[in-house]
Amino acid sequence: MSIRLVSACALAFLAMVGCDSGPTSPADDPPGGDPPPAKTFQFDFTSAVSASSSSEPAGVGPWEGAQGWIAGFSDFAPGWEETMELDAGHRPLPEGLGGEGHGLFIGATNRSDDVFMYWTGQVDGLEPETRYRVRFEVEFATDSPAGCVGVGGPPGEAVWVKVGAVLEQPEAVVGDMGGDYWTMNLDKGNQAAGGDDALLIGDVANEASDCVGDRVWELKTLVSEEDFEITTDATGAVWLLVGTDSGFEARTELWYTRYEAVFEPL
Repeated sequence: MSIRLVSACALAFLAMVGCDSGPTSPADDPPGGDPPPAKTFQFDFTSAVSASSSSEPAGVGPWEGAQGWIAGFSDFAPGWEETMELDAGHRPLPEGLGGEGHGLFIGATNRSDDVFMYWTGQVDGLEPETRYRVRFEVEFATDSPAGCVGVGGPPGEAVWVKVGAVLEQPEAVVGDMGGDYWTMNLDKGNQAAGGDDALLIGDVANEASDCVGDRVWELKTLVSEEDFEITTDATGAVWLLVGTDSGFEARTELWYTRYEAVFEPL
């Protein structure tokens, strides 16, 4: 059994937000020689959308502004969706960021001590059956303070950010761990460790919030420093991924504002 994209159904909290707008073509690259030039995919999720699309409950979509990206959650037992307060959508950014805008919102209360919450989107236009090195850059809004004590782990440093690119659509499935548990259909690693399909690039700790008092939102940018490689299939299409693997046993909320992936042929 797998979590499939549905609109306003009983599995809404598991499939999350979807859009059938199709693959996104890469940004234009200057002509190059041999090997082929790199392909750059850039997403800016800050564009405003209609009021109705920014206030829909989780699981009801598609949403304008999400550009075909889909949200989801894994690493918890079925039936925990309500108590974990899973939520996602393309929504206005939180106040205090110095201007108006939107982002890919996602949030969960980590009752399972291991929740993975993610966004994924498909791109095409790559050379078929070609090996690529991929570099990632992600910008997101976070109010999680740095250097603080938290339940199960710090609220900033124990929420690890991961990125990746895979051939099959990322989604949560039941039974891969041998029991009744939602896990990903890819190797993302676990918490502070990356996997074959997901690269650890940092955490959600910000510099503006204090450990006591009101939290402060700020934008944070993470850039991959390690190599990530993927070989395309005959279609030249891949699924991009960004998500957080959490050991902080309370609530985390994020707004992803920009995403970039640069594919360099090897």
